[in-house]
Amino acid sequence: MEELHHHLQQLPGFLQAELAAHVGDWNGTRYIDITDKHIHAINHLVASKRAPLQQDHIDNSYFLWGTDPWDKSSLELNAQMRGMPGGVPTDFYYMTGDARFHMESIRFLNELKGNLESLHARLIEQEREYNERMAQEAAQRQAEEAARARAEAEAAARRLAEEQAAQQRAIEAALQLAQRQVEEAEHALALRNAEEARAKEAESNRAIEMTFGPEASREIDNAIKVLRGTIEIAITDFSNTISAHGAFDMSQLEAIQNMSATH
Repeated sequence: MEELHHHLQQLPGFLQAELAAHVGDWNGTRYIDITDKHIHAINHLVASKRAPLQQDHIDNSYFLWGTDPWDKSSLELNAQMRGMPGGVPTDFYYMTGDARFHMESIRFLNELKGNLESLHARLIEQEREYNERMAQEAAQRQAEEAARARAEAEAAARRLAEEQAAQQRAIEAALQLAQRQVEEAEHALALRNAEEARAKEAESNRAIEMTFGPEASREIDNAIKVLRGTIEIAITDFSNTISAHGAFDMSQLEAIQNMSATH
């Protein structure tokens, strides 16, 4: 906005007032639109100042008044003189002077117009660059949002896959553990049954040994042998005693001896 005010200050005061009246209030208006309104107002002022001038007056004004451009103060002084009380001259000299006044006013306005058109073009370019930058930033934000959403979705998918894989591993580990426990239980049961069987067999063997052990068998055999010997001795003694008295015959004695032999 400072550049606009700077250019406006180059106008003579009366032209600033005329231009401001045509532009009107610009409060709340965008900078680019303000410059555009001033350009249109300048076009209107130039057209209104050029319309009543005659071309021969314009051509002769430079001959009578010179070709050097007027500066700001000269134009303002001329405007003040024109505003002084008195009649409006109609001679050729005045008409050419009036034409020169309006042409110099138009020159100031056209110089301002050129500066404002340059400013307006730069503002348009700045706005275009700004809009393009905003669009690029918006596109970048959208791309970043899409990339972030995609990354979050991929991360969620990986977490889900990892959780499912972990659950599957946990299930497999539980099944393997259960299988091992079953096998260990079966093995332990088999060992216990085998141990019980061996214990029963050992107990049975101990019972048999306690009842009919080898030592007892030997003792019994020895006792039988002793008994048999005793019986044989007794029979012999008995037979000798009987034979001495002649009470039994030989067949009876043999029967007794046979009985002793079977025992």
